[in-house]
Amino acid sequence: MGEHTIENLQEVLSGYIKKSQRISDKKITNLTAPGENYGSIMLKLDVTLKDENDGTEEELHAVAKMIPEQEFVRKIFNTQVTFKNEVAMYNVIAPTLRDFQRENGVNEVIDCFPDFYGARINLGEHGTVDENAVLILENLDFKGYRCVDRYVGFDLDTTQLILKDLAAFHAIPLALKLRKPEVFDKNIRPHLAPFRPYHMPFENGINSVYTGILQESVKCIPWIPKVRNILENARAARDAPPKEPFATLTHGDIWLNNTMIKFQNKVPVSNKMVDFQICGYRSPATDLFFFLFINVQESVLQDDFDGLIEFYHKHFISHLEKLKCDTAPFSLSKFLEEMKAATSIEVEHCFKFIFMLFGEKHSAAIDLSASFDEGKIKAWINLAMKEKFWNLIHTSGMRGWL
Repeated sequence: MGEHTIENLQEVLSGYIKKSQRISDKKITNLTAPGENYGSIMLKLDVTLKDENDGTEEELHAVAKMIPEQEFVRKIFNTQVTFKNEVAMYNVIAPTLRDFQRENGVNEVIDCFPDFYGARINLGEHGTVDENAVLILENLDFKGYRCVDRYVGFDLDTTQLILKDLAAFHAIPLALKLRKPEVFDKNIRPHLAPFRPYHMPFENGINSVYTGILQESVKCIPWIPKVRNILENARAARDAPPKEPFATLTHGDIWLNNTMIKFQNKVPVSNKMVDFQICGYRSPATDLFFFLFINVQESVLQDDFDGLIEFYHKHFISHLEKLKCDTAPFSLSKFLEEMKAATSIEVEHCFKFIFMLFGEKHSAAIDLSASFDEGKIKAWINLAMKEKFWNLIHTSGMRGWL
């Protein structure tokens, strides 16, 4: 990978920095290692700003997000749509949600996003996202935020901290949809295009690998026929129209690298969600299902799975109440029906992520464009990965969700 440049950086940052400030120096380096972010190029951007009026200097520490180099990966992530939608998440959707909260007397507005410094989709006047597209956000590392090791996962306290923010992220736009549908239709809905992932060569034959893993667990064997049916019909389930009244803004990709935690004395105190490439309009249960099974420590799920759903739902309802919505259509029993419906979509989603993200530690990132190779795939599988598969299916099966 060659050196990265950002053309006309001064112009991109012009809406955030002072008019009298000029970029006097900048340093651009890679932010993430291969396998830590598939859908974009992530760069660490350190900028020195000099004020022309008084000569003072200020350091700006940012993250620059650019589109993938490979055309194949751009197709997978539907970059022409998803990049624009992510920019809108920061400069349209988030401000709209905060304004709506303030209009309803809420002082502590949603604050689980990094600060937005600027963006563009190209250097011209056309509407095509090209190699010069860039989204610039604050570098959360400098405020003490970090990603939790995906091989460790979230403990109970960290899980509950994130669930509070996830509940707000879902409930506030839902309340906006109910109370001010014209604003929702103008500022939110147009930026929630369905994400239809491009089929990757390594997936050919992968379903047999999934079911082979399940056959190793006596607790999962009874559910294999239903799992096969879910996998065979996953695309149709994903493409089905969203169900009302629960349909709202969803993240679509809420895994450990897309939420950063700030700890004080080893206690989680704040969370920031990132990477809104595939934010969509679906049931909030889809995000919750994926979040729990992908991110949370297996021991926490085994001890308090139902309690975590109830915890999330309590905060979800609290936000609806603060925004003066009728909460009767969103009872816990109705939400559990949403969790069951989400299973038909999220089982395949979880399987794919478990496979891609939790392979043998320190091994090379899986090549999304490679053809199916049973030998390489079996070498990639480890016990921790298998346990995630087993827990997902046993937990869902025992609750009648499959």
